[in-house]
Amino acid sequence: MQIGNAVIHLKSTKLTTMNTISPTTKLLKIFALNSNIEEIDLKCSTKLRITMTAFVLCSLIFYSLYYKFIYVFDYVNISIKITDCVQMVYDFCQYIVDLYFVTNYGRNISSEYFQQYKIIDKILEVVCYEIIKHRIVKLLWVFMCIWFSSSCFDFIAWFLNYGWITPLVYSVAYIFLLIKILTTLDLSAHIMNVEIRLKMIADLIHHYYMSCEDNFQAEETLCHKNWLNSKERAKYYELQFRIHALKQLSCNNNEIKLLSRCYLMLTEQVEIINRMYGFRILLNSLSLLIDMVRFTNISVRIMIGSQNLAYNCGYFPAVSSIFRLLTCGAVIINLVSHCERVYYQRTRICNVIDHMIVNKNLSRESTEALQEFRNLVQNHPIEFNMANFFQLNYSLLVSIASVVVTYTIILLQSVN
Repeated sequence: MQIGNAVIHLKSTKLTTMNTISPTTKLLKIFALNSNIEEIDLKCSTKLRITMTAFVLCSLIFYSLYYKFIYVFDYVNISIKITDCVQMVYDFCQYIVDLYFVTNYGRNISSEYFQQYKIIDKILEVVCYEIIKHRIVKLLWVFMCIWFSSSCFDFIAWFLNYGWITPLVYSVAYIFLLIKILTTLDLSAHIMNVEIRLKMIADLIHHYYMSCEDNFQAEETLCHKNWLNSKERAKYYELQFRIHALKQLSCNNNEIKLLSRCYLMLTEQVEIINRMYGFRILLNSLSLLIDMVRFTNISVRIMIGSQNLAYNCGYFPAVSSIFRLLTCGAVIINLVSHCERVYYQRTRICNVIDHMIVNKNLSRESTEALQEFRNLVQNHPIEFNMANFFQLNYSLLVSIASVVVTYTIILLQSVN
């Protein structure tokens, strides 16, 4: 059996791949930020919807700033004033940049993007679209619940201090936080699709390893290495992403080259993702960073008593600000976690190939094909970045945490 024997209708495959990211796309459509449609020339109705959405959000921002300057800022610490104004202006500018990238890049390359997935899925016989979609929907529900809970908790906390008008004006920030969450989850959905296909390639390589004859008369050790194929991980993926007729595959030169072709096409998919989302996620992360500094500053000032409240509600507003701080942190951690899962599968491919070359009795052609595949993986690593400024990995989280602590200390010490 060859890997690409599955008969998959081209149009249905394309629609099914698009269907996996449809949950985030439908929600982003509310804010005219849905980029995954095949509409190269924007219709007049689409242009009108984008213009009206931008106008409504712009009006809310400027009215909120006007109200704060007239009625609120006289009673607020200057550091809170500065960070709040910077955040609101920055959020709207970021939204305009999002619209630019969506209208000028997202729609134009979506056809090419899904066409590439059609070819990859035909080779790998991808059949787990509904499971991928279920994972995305579950993730979406989790973050929608977190966003709704933190927003309601924060609204109630400030309602008890200032009545309902002031918190209602400040609730514009909840809308822009939702936009940032949905944009990040939209990118996470694309990363999941890359992860699953890379996982399938790694599973096929591992199967090749298990089916080959050993060079040494020794106990098989690869399956016992938890970092390569733990029972819990194997059981999870066996239930979630089963590859049909996997045991009928054999290790030969043609199939390895097909896998190399799939990997090369996945690198091209990642380039498209970085082009669509790189600069947007850079601005998005900076916005979340400003949010975290602002919420930390507010909560600390309330707890130490440098920011007076209209009524004595204890630490309720400080706790609500910490809740929103954790929400922003969870968004970034989730995105980085999905990127690291992709990097894990890339490392797993190299590890299995190394064991295969050393421990298995392979033909010269198969060995050369595997070495070429490994060189391809090493020379063209799959990496997600923010406009080539930062790579999305765990070290980024450490940098963000240090920046939040540093600037919070600066605000507390130098701005009174």
